[in-house]
Formats: sequence, C-alpha cells, structure tokens
Amino acid sequence: MASLLVAALLGAPAGPPDPGVTAGPFDAAVDRRGRVYVTEGDTLVRLLPRGRRSTVASFPSRLVPAPERLPDGTPRGTPVRMRPVPTAVAQGPDGALYVGELTGYPFPPGRARVWRVVPGRPPEVYAGGFTAVTDLAWGPDGLYVLELAHDGLHSGDRVWALLLVTGPGRHRVVASARHTTPSGLTIHGRHAYVTACPDCPATARVRRISLSS
Repeated sequence: MASLLVAALLGAPAGPPDPGVTAGPFDAAVDRRGRVYVTEGDTLVRLLPRGRRSTVASFPSRLVPAPERLPDGTPRGTPVRMRPVPTAVAQGPDGALYVGELTGYPFPPGRARVWRVVPGRPPEVYAGGFTAVTDLAWGPDGLYVLELAHDGLHSGDRVWALLLVTGPGRHRVVASARHTTPSGLTIHGRHAYVTACPDCPATARVRRISLSS
C-alpha cells in the first residue's frame, strides 16, 4: 500500500493493492507528555522503550464497488474491500488524537474520514467527505485537512485542496491548486505551509497560504 501512495505522488497509475503489502508508517505525532504515535498499516500505534510498540486504535476496512474490471476477472461494480490507510495524525486542543485516511484502492472520492482517537476507547469518526487525505493540522479556526487529489486519484485531475472542518459533517475549501502533489501541512499563526512534490527535487516547494479570511 505504501507503493500506491508513492505512485500517486509521482502521478503514476494506481491499481489494486497487493494484499501482502503493509502500509506505512506514514506520519507521527508527539503528545503533550512526550509520547510518540505513528500511523502504520491500518492502525495507530504508540512507540514504547526498547523498540516495542502498542496498538492504540485499529481502523476498519469497508466494501465499495470496483470502478473497473480487475486483473483477476472481478467485474466492475463488484464490492471490493477498501482499506483505511491512515496517513496523518495530529493531537487536538482537547488532547485527543486525530487521524486522517488516504483510503486504499479504489480511492473513491468523498469516502476518506478523520477519526478522533482517545487511547483506551474505540475510535470515532470526527468528520467525513474527504478524498485522499495526506496530512492534518490544527489552526486558529479548527482542524485543517490536506487532500492529495480533491476529485479522486482515478479522476486524472491532480487538483489538491486544503479544507477547514467547520462543524459536524461540514467543511469548506480554503485553498487549492493543480499538479503540485502536496504531502505535508504545518500551521503557524495565520498561515498554513504546504510541502509539494517531495520526490521532485527540481520543482519541490513550500507554499504559504494565508488563513486570514
């Protein structure tokens, strides 16, 4: 699954995943007590001393219709299992951990979610309706979500988007652009900083976005 994210970042075609491939690790966050959390596979894990780890949350797969005939002969429209592929984690002002999904194949638009995780409790969906989430960050107005491809990885339209969660089930686009394959998001004051095209040294850049409006 990690290879699928790399393919997406490079603009290569993305197909069905190899079930033997484990996704991640993709992102990490440190809480206020210095504990380190990592998104890996379909889980959020906490790193422990001496190389040990503890699973904090596991995220479920879902059945979605195949958008095309698969190499094994599975017809288009047949339900296929889509993995969550958590790619982003950030601690919120309430102390909870928030985890964003890229989702696995077939990467349907609008099906990625952000989970709220309190260690020791089952994860809960905090917000939905996203597509190919690559990073999260908390800003002065709330939670910002970075999407790799706003219209879906199979759309052929490489328009990314930065969205602000404005309430339960609601969000709005703050900024978007074309063909820059964003992967990282940091917010400082009233500006968001988005890293773009990390695998393209000649064109890599950091975009600054005003959040004043």
